[in-house]
Amino acid sequence: MKKWAISYIVAFIVLVSVGVGEESIRGFRVVDSVKLEGKVPRGYGKVFVEAGRENNIDPVFLAAISAHESGHWKSRIARQKNNWMGLMSRKGPKRFETPRESIFYAAKLLNRKPFQGRNTLSEIAPIYCAKSPKYWESSVIHWERELQER
Repeated sequence: MKKWAISYIVAFIVLVSVGVGEESIRGFRVVDSVKLEGKVPRGYGKVFVEAGRENNIDPVFLAAISAHESGHWKSRIARQKNNWMGLMSRKGPKRFETPRESIFYAAKLLNRKPFQGRNTLSEIAPIYCAKSPKYWESSVIHWERELQER
């Protein structure tokens, strides 16, 4: 294959991957909660959709953040503290009564300072995960793609 063709393909892949990270997480995207239900823990497809609708946040991105932060909903913190969104307090990981509560808390948090006015993952990443924002962003994008696949 010619060098220019390879360069074109690589440039296209980079543009596509950068473009995904620049999608706004703001604005409710209509999502079939039944299809999402097949990709998230049972009973929670509708929770992500509901939290997204109430807070004008894309429910697939909420679910993607949750998948990343909770180790695909299997981490010790996700199981023992019902913290599916990786939320921290000064004392460490926050505890919630239910995973649903952590999802709604995070959705509301994304509309307040310091997230207010930041609409893309690349703008949110340094706040949500100050230690490794690029890794966080790429992982959330990966999960977003996984959760959207038909």
